[in-house]
Amino acid sequence: MTERRAVKPWDLLDPTKKKVSKEIAEERMEICKGCPRLIQATKQCKECGCIMVLKTKLASAFCPIGKWEAIETEEVK
Repeated sequence: MTERRAVKPWDLLDPTKKKVSKEIAEERMEICKGCPRLIQATKQCKECGCIMVLKTKLASAFCPIGKWEAIETEEVK
C-alpha cells in the first residue's frame, strides 16, 4: 500500500511522480464536477483546497472524502 500523503501542485513538475492517463484524469474530474464540495468557478475543492484539474492527473492523489483513490503504478504512465 502506498503511503497516503497530500499531493502538492509542484508534483506535476516532478518527472519522478507518476501521472495517470488522460482518460483516468477525465474520469476523476467528472466525479469532482458532480460533487457539492467543488467550487465550480475555480474547480477548487473545498475539502483539500486543491485545483482539481491538476490534482486529478497525479497517480498518488486521492479524494479527501473518498470519491476516488490513488492509482497503483501499473495503471499510470
